[in-house]
Amino acid sequence: MKLDLEAFQRGMWPEGLVAALATMAVAWPLTSLLREETWLLPALSMVALVAIVGAILRTIDAPPSLIALGQLFVGLAGIAALFLRETLWRGFLPTSATLAEVGALLRQAGTVLQTYAAPAPTTEGVSFLVVAVLTLTAVSVDSMGVTGRAPASAGIPLAAGFLVSVSNSGEAMPPWYFAAIAGLWLVMLAQQDHRVTAAWPSDRRRESRGSEDVSSGIPHHRGLAQTLGGLALVGAVLGAAVIPHLPPTFFGDGLARNTQARGPAGDTAEVAFTETMDPTKDLKSRSEAPILTYRTTASRLEPLRVTSTERWEDGKWVAPARDASGLLPVGAPLPRPDGLSPDVPVQEQRMTVTGNALPPPYLAVPSPPVTIDLTGSSSYRFDPRDDTVVLQNASPRYQVSYVGIPSGSQLPDGTGAPLESTDGFDAELLDIDDITKGSIADLTDQIVGEETNTLAQAVRIQTHLRSSEYRYSLELAPAARDTAADPIGGFLATKQGYCVQFATTMVMMARYEGIPARMAVGFLPGTVQVDGTRKVVAANAHTWPELWIEGLGWTRFEPTPGLHSGQPPAYASNPNQDDSGATTSTAIKSVTPTPTATPATPSDPSFLDTLGEVLKVLAKVLLGALTLALLLMVVPIVGRRYRAEGVHTAESLQDEIEGQWLLLTRSLRDLGVDDPPARSPRDMGRHYASVTTLNRSDSEALGRVCSTLERSRYAVPASVDDDDAAQVGQDVRTVVHAVRHESPWNLRANAALLPRSGVDGIRRWFTGLFRR
Repeated sequence: MKLDLEAFQRGMWPEGLVAALATMAVAWPLTSLLREETWLLPALSMVALVAIVGAILRTIDAPPSLIALGQLFVGLAGIAALFLRETLWRGFLPTSATLAEVGALLRQAGTVLQTYAAPAPTTEGVSFLVVAVLTLTAVSVDSMGVTGRAPASAGIPLAAGFLVSVSNSGEAMPPWYFAAIAGLWLVMLAQQDHRVTAAWPSDRRRESRGSEDVSSGIPHHRGLAQTLGGLALVGAVLGAAVIPHLPPTFFGDGLARNTQARGPAGDTAEVAFTETMDPTKDLKSRSEAPILTYRTTASRLEPLRVTSTERWEDGKWVAPARDASGLLPVGAPLPRPDGLSPDVPVQEQRMTVTGNALPPPYLAVPSPPVTIDLTGSSSYRFDPRDDTVVLQNASPRYQVSYVGIPSGSQLPDGTGAPLESTDGFDAELLDIDDITKGSIADLTDQIVGEETNTLAQAVRIQTHLRSSEYRYSLELAPAARDTAADPIGGFLATKQGYCVQFATTMVMMARYEGIPARMAVGFLPGTVQVDGTRKVVAANAHTWPELWIEGLGWTRFEPTPGLHSGQPPAYASNPNQDDSGATTSTAIKSVTPTPTATPATPSDPSFLDTLGEVLKVLAKVLLGALTLALLLMVVPIVGRRYRAEGVHTAESLQDEIEGQWLLLTRSLRDLGVDDPPARSPRDMGRHYASVTTLNRSDSEALGRVCSTLERSRYAVPASVDDDDAAQVGQDVRTVVHAVRHESPWNLRANAALLPRSGVDGIRRWFTGLFRR
């Protein structure tokens, strides 16, 4: 019965139960964010399974690292059995279909949680995501708070999961959510406190000296701490309920999002690039409020152009000063695209905007537009100088027809011929300052070579900038920022930037070659929604260069790498360059003109493509971590052999007892206990008794070890027998286990994963190797 009670206490079953309840309390807010509770039973099952496995492994005294790995393995296996069973080989081993199914479930969950306001529908993908997150949280909390005996640290994963849940309701946090998770966390702290301090005032402890128990004052301080903790919890709950505060921001990007929860006025649909010509702030925006929602049957999606500029001053683009006298009259038909030869084959496409939050005078349309139909009394004017639509008053809905060059079309001879004269162009379209010219001249000459056709020149520049030499990043080196003396030179040196740097560099390289060029700003096509519409948000802001190409007029190019811009236009594609990365455009096949174009379903940037790129990086990281883990596994193995080498090499009973003493000293050294001075066994035993915390039975075991060692060293050989040697081995294990049990979790983890004995053993092996 005593053995069963000790095993139960070693398993820490009550602590595991409280950790499991705390994990489920993290998910409590989700009951108001999701419509159906189909995720609840699988989540409860997985959290309970993790807790039970941890308790069982602790009961059999498994190492902490093995307990955590066992819980993680069982958790992943349970998730696979619940959601991925049909993709497992023989119902056990994951396959490539398993990874594909995981991607499909996550993609489904992302679409739902970024589309619906609370409460969102609980699809299979949503259930998979919630159960997986709760399972991993349960493993983290149990490993840290129970196995590692560090409940304070377990508050980190609890707080992270809790904040993701409560911060997505779009409303002020209900106080009982916080009370539940905080109360259970305090119970975890109290359990650890009880386990550590309850045993102190005991007549079986060596600290007890008759009526003078050194721990007699502990209950007073312990009670005070519990009182202060309870008062702090009550104060936090009352404060959250009474103190006015703004709605929370969304910790988890899109989880059951409420569109009114970003700030006092809601998650406003605003962009900054219309005034600054720089979309940096917009690209970093986390707002999911739609700027545009629209439908289209276009076979190839185009960016939505808002405005353009040709003025480059002091390392940045300047918004145009639009003179109203140069605008076409209200209601005037749109002119044919300037410079577009009638021999160029085009295909007309149509886009219907069902929601527009972009304020006047800006209107987002694919370029070049042919007709624009606004709703109600809305009107617009057109600026032929830069092909920009100037909205006169708000238009929440509108339709646009525009033209594009089909893929596979044969361009007429003479397309891209060198300009005979640039007199008809504004001087700013060819302006390039001396610093920039010095930075790009040699590279541009190298890229363009002897090519004279302007379209071919532009494609070469675009191909170079889209190559793997360059990396897309919103973080710029100081030399590439617009405050630097030569931002374009800095970009070319660091080869790192975002759409502004790529587009600006191509504009300047084109101007260097004598090609009129300007910068256009607008949006990428956005993401497709579950109802078939597409949504454009602030983070879809984009810039691209427009070059004057003879026979095509003002022509869009796409030098920004494909994952962040899409494929280049069909007429500007380089057949020798691989643009197979994730894109925002649908690649189209050669089009044969027919009386009625057959609509094609536009594709969205593939989640699996993105996931695949992430998994490649993750696989490298995991491979490195696995290699490091395998190398580190050598240390505990060597340590185990090094600690017990005296026992394994013993040739007599005296040698075996000395080996057991060596095992004791090296094991305690791993746990941070200093070696005793080289004195008599009794003195060494007193040293260990003074620097460790042992109860009476453990102290008696240490005394027996020292007594047997003393008889083995100083008495006649016949004074020790096999039973004495066996008893010493058992007593050594008892003392080591007792010291390990009372040691802090970090010392226990270090002794298990990176023991000093292992390092000493490896050092001795290397020393012996070189001495040979």
